[in-house]
Order: sequence, then C-alpha cells, then structure tokens
Amino acid sequence: MDQPGFPNLFHDSIGVPDPINYLRFPNRDRGSSITGDDRRRWDSDDDDDEISGENKQKERKGSRRQVPQEPPARERPAEGSEWPYRESLSFTRSLLFYGAGSFTEESEHACRVLQECRNLRNKYNGKKGTHVPDRDKLKENGLVFHIGKEGIAEIVHPSQPQSILIIVPTVEEFFKDYSRLVEGVCEGAVRSFCFQRLQMLSTSFKMHTTINGLVEQQEQNGLLGNDFYRTLKIDNHIHAAAAPSAKQFVEFVRRKLETEADVVVNKEGKTLQQMFSEAGLDKDHLTIDAFNVLADYSVYQRFDNFNSKYSPFRLADMRRIFLKTNNFMGGRYFAELLKIVIDRHEKSKGHNSACEMRLSIYGMERHEWYDLAKWMLEDWEIPDFPGPLISTHNRWHIQIPRLWRIYSKKPTSPGDEERSFVEMIENLFVPLFEATLKPEENPEIAEAMKHIVGFDSVDDEGAAEDPCACQRPHEWKSKKNPAYWWQLYFIWANLEVLNSLRSERGLNTFSFRPHAGETGDPMHLAATYMLCKSINHGILLDMQVSLQYLYYLDQIGLAISPLSNNFLFRRIAENPFPKFFRRGLNVTVSTDDPLLFHLSDDALLEEYSVARTSFDLSMTDIMEIARYSVLQSGFEDSFKERWLGKEYKRGLTFCDEVTTNVPLIRSKFRAEHLALEHMIVHLIAAGKAATVLEEMKVQFGLARDAHRDVLFENFDEVPQFPERGQL
Repeated sequence: MDQPGFPNLFHDSIGVPDPINYLRFPNRDRGSSITGDDRRRWDSDDDDDEISGENKQKERKGSRRQVPQEPPARERPAEGSEWPYRESLSFTRSLLFYGAGSFTEESEHACRVLQECRNLRNKYNGKKGTHVPDRDKLKENGLVFHIGKEGIAEIVHPSQPQSILIIVPTVEEFFKDYSRLVEGVCEGAVRSFCFQRLQMLSTSFKMHTTINGLVEQQEQNGLLGNDFYRTLKIDNHIHAAAAPSAKQFVEFVRRKLETEADVVVNKEGKTLQQMFSEAGLDKDHLTIDAFNVLADYSVYQRFDNFNSKYSPFRLADMRRIFLKTNNFMGGRYFAELLKIVIDRHEKSKGHNSACEMRLSIYGMERHEWYDLAKWMLEDWEIPDFPGPLISTHNRWHIQIPRLWRIYSKKPTSPGDEERSFVEMIENLFVPLFEATLKPEENPEIAEAMKHIVGFDSVDDEGAAEDPCACQRPHEWKSKKNPAYWWQLYFIWANLEVLNSLRSERGLNTFSFRPHAGETGDPMHLAATYMLCKSINHGILLDMQVSLQYLYYLDQIGLAISPLSNNFLFRRIAENPFPKFFRRGLNVTVSTDDPLLFHLSDDALLEEYSVARTSFDLSMTDIMEIARYSVLQSGFEDSFKERWLGKEYKRGLTFCDEVTTNVPLIRSKFRAEHLALEHMIVHLIAAGKAATVLEEMKVQFGLARDAHRDVLFENFDEVPQFPERGQL
C-alpha cells in the first residue's frame, strides 16, 4: 500500500525502492530493447492517445496492480542483468564529480600509506601473518604445548617436537610494524587527506538526512510489526561487578539483611548482621546515597576514586561479600545479583535486549580459571532464578586487568628467581590450552569456555608505563607496568594460537575486544587497529584523524559509553560519538558500569534515551546504532541471523530491514559511501588519480547536460533569467 502523501514511493513488505538504470515499459518482454515512445516511465502520464479521461485513470491504476514489483536490489546486478522493476525511483543521491586539484601527489602518497597500514592490519587481524604448516596435525590427540621463550604458546606433535604447529609474528616483527603504522598515521599528508575525507563524509550525511530524512521516516513507518522496543539491542560493554543498578543493589542488600542476617559470610565466622554492626551500619543506612556508589565529579580524571566506588560505604569487605566470585560464600550473593540482571534481559522487560558481561581473570594464580568456571557452572539453588550462570541473553567476556605492577610485588619463596611477566602469561593461558587439548581432565574450564566469546584488557590507560621495545616476557622484571602495546601483543599472540587450535578442532573461538582510547596516549588505538575486531570506548579517535579514517574503512566496532565518559573523561556535550556516527563509523552505545552511572533499572534503555536527546538522533539513527550492537557482538551466527537476517554477513544492505527496523535507504547510503571511499583510496594509491579526473570531467559534462535537458524539456516555455546560460 502506498503511504499517505507519498504516492508510489513506499511499499509495505517490499522495502525501499531501488534505482533503475533505464525507463521501462511493463508490457514489453523482459530483456527486449526500448525504442521510440516506449522510452518512458510506466507510472508517467504518457498514456496511449486512445485512452482518455476517466477510462485513462482506471486503465492506469488497473495496469499498475497487474504489474508486480520485484524485491529491491541489495547490490548492483551482475553485468548484463537488469535492475528489478520498481514503480518509483530510490532516494535522492548527490554525485560528486572531482575537478582539477582534487587529487595531488600528496594524496597519492597518503593513499599508499593508508593501504600499507591496512595491509599491516590484515597481517595480524586478518591472519595473513599466522602460519600453520600442517592443519591436520592440530586435530590429532596427544599434542603437547608450553609457553616458549618468546612468551607465546608453542604446540608440537610428539613425533616432531621441534616443529611448532602454529607460528605467529614475533614481538620484534610487531614492534617494527606498529612503529611503521604510528609513523604513517602521523604524516602530514596522511592527516590532511583523512581529514578531508572525514569532513566530506560528515557533509554527505548531513545532505542525506536533509533531503531523505522524511523518506527514511516514512519507510521506517512502513516496516510493520517492529519498532524500537521490539528490536534487539545488545549491551556490548558491561562489567559484571557493576551490572546491577544502584537501586537493585541497595534493595538486594536490604533483602539479605532482613532474611539472611545470621548467614556466615567470611572465614572468621562473622554473620552478615555482625559485619554491618561492626561497621556502624543499620537498616537506615540502606539508601543509595549512603551506599555512595553513584559516580560524581570526584571521579573525573581520577581512576583511583572511580575504583573505590565499587565498594559500598567505601568498605572493601562489603565489595568482597557482594561483588566477588571467590569469597567465603563461593560468590553466591554475586551470582544472585547477576541473575536479577540477566532475568530482565531474558524476559524482555521494557524492550528486547541482551548483554555481554565481563568477569575478571587477574593472572595472579593458576587456579583462577578453575574457580571462575566452577562459579559460572554452579547449579545455584536460588528460588526465583535456579541453575548456572548461563543464559540465552548473555555471553561472557573475560577482562584481564593490566596489574603487573601489583603482581611483581608478590613475595617469592627463598631461593626463587625474581618474578617475571611470563608468570602472568602462564597463569592466564596455560589452563585454557590444557582444557582445549585435554577437556576430559579439565571439564569445568572446557565447559565454561563454550560460553565465553571474547577477551578484554582493562585498566587506567593514563597510568605510567615503562617504555619497552622487544623484551620477552621472561625478561620483564621491572616493577612498573610495561607499555600498553606490548601487553596487548602478548595477549593477542596467545589468543591467536589458541583460536587457531580450537578452530581446527571444531571448538568456539574468542575475539579480542580491549578497552582503548578512553584516556592516555591516542596511539593505543594504533595497536588495537592492528590487533582487534572491535574495542570499548575509542573516544580519543577524534584526536587522530588518520586512525579515525582507518577505523571507518575497516569498520572496526566502537562500543562507546557516553554516560561513563561524561563522569570520567569527556563531558557529554564534547563526546565525539555523534561525529563518529554521522561519518559512518561502526559505533554503538553501551553502559559500562550501571551501578555507578545510571539511575534506572534499565541502564541500556537509559543510555539510548540520553544519546537520542543529547546527540539529536532520529529513530532511524537509533535503530542503526542498535543494529551495530548486534553486529559487534560475539553472539553466534544463528543468533545474529535471527535479529539481522539470514544474509547479514554479505553487508549492511543484506540486513533485513523489517527485523532491524533500519530502512534500506539508510543501509544503501552507508554501503555506497563506504564502497566509494574504498575505491578512491585504491585508485589514487595505484596512481590512477589523473586518469580518474580526466574521465570525471567527461562524465560531469554528460551528466550536467542530461540534468539541464530534463529541466528544460519540462518547461512549456523556459523562463528568462540572467544565469540561464550557466546551465
């Protein structure tokens, strides 16, 4: 049915009309040529002479009903094929014809550097640098491994103990590539070119929404059976220890103090009531203000104050009782709290949502993985929410705090060597390789790994770091944290080996999605560009336009938390989120720490609401941001197909517009501009700029003349005005 006020433009169950490459006549055979009077739009008024008046109207309407429209094209048809038949043209586009001076020698150099940077990313994130000599051997039993002198897991077959089965680039190689990337993105020519392209993307989006905003809105209104609340939104970045809201936390503690006051909560045998009494607390203190967990301006640029907010009443014992997995109670209260959070997602209270919560593995002890797995899989006897902490609406991430500065101070036994960084790597990764190679001997960890989809690296990016070059982990004995890029490399390298092994054995793999670009050195984002599929935060990209453009070209996901940023590092009015979004970066909103930053029980909905109001976003914008959250997530393909469409992997235009509630117009706008940017960079880097400009001049002349002819031919008498000769 045509939408009111927009005849023949919007069609339910069909989607957005697509452009056609020539005018069609419906009665001709498909594939036949068009000649003479047939060269007209079918929905034009050029009906045959013998049909006139009322009969003409009836004939035209009747004929339109008889010619079924075809589904819109989601990409250009194959060479020689026709565009699908549509009654109306698609949305308004603005074509840019480049003229003299548009591309210079500087542009060519910049594009070559950009291509070099993208090749470096493919080497690490695209697995081009990972070498697997014999994949079949990885499927065999009896493989052995150890953390080698490079600080990376080495897997060998007993029959060939000298042949490493998975080889990744060394730390020297990465350092060289990373240094080249940093050098490249800082070049003046590269910064100028990227700034120009990003500005043009911003302008293009502004023009698109100005011209097509109403069209998008009408098309979205025609996507019946769906809306913002029914469409899935995933909280891609949320820390489990701060997942409940302050209100939920206070009510939970009050309920436990009323019903379980006599439960022993620590190894000294003290009850919950005793713990509160000794702290000078009673039921009157069970308020959000007294708990003192909500962030305020005391945490701005102060990570130490921020971390202390995790402890109710600023008491570490309270945090240990309620927000830890490895306490005297086996983490029961923490499990119950998270069950409340997960239940809200499972029951779709308010709207459809899911989450990816973070749990910590510190690398302090080898048994941390076993303890965490046991806690995750415990059959919790909770009246309202029994069973393990496994949910259809949550996937676990493991966050690794960068706490070498603390681990290095652990006392050693007499006669032991000084502690080195390799010990933390062994604590982090040895249990994972053991569970992968011998799941029957490590059933808890092997099972828990099935429900983990990613790894994160967390801590204050602004904290002091010791510079380092190519030291191996066993050589790092300084009491200070090593450089950010160095730590990320060794996490990535061991994950790469682990993923290659698990992939060949038919097991699930893990993405690497660290915190980056929240504060500190913007060049942290250069390391994550090379190593990661998506990151958390990334707001410092607005300080480095070259990296920002690279993140756009490769559509690296950014899970930004505007409310968290507002309290910690960047006021919401200065947040670059709307700039990134309008330029076409893969951005979504996430909550980070609802316990500290949000006032409602539905923190994700609050985040969307604040973003919409603060950044002046339309409902189409909001739905696009929600779609990005599903694309960035680590949920399995079958889950994504349900919420994005069966063919979502083929690109944005293949995401189902009814399921995502994102009009195809918006998807095609994004896809077309991304494709054009890729083509421009490739062509200029290949030295084709001059050829392209010459051809552009010819095509511009043809297009200008065609545009003028359309205008002039529709006037009965062309009006006179001074500038007429310019057309």
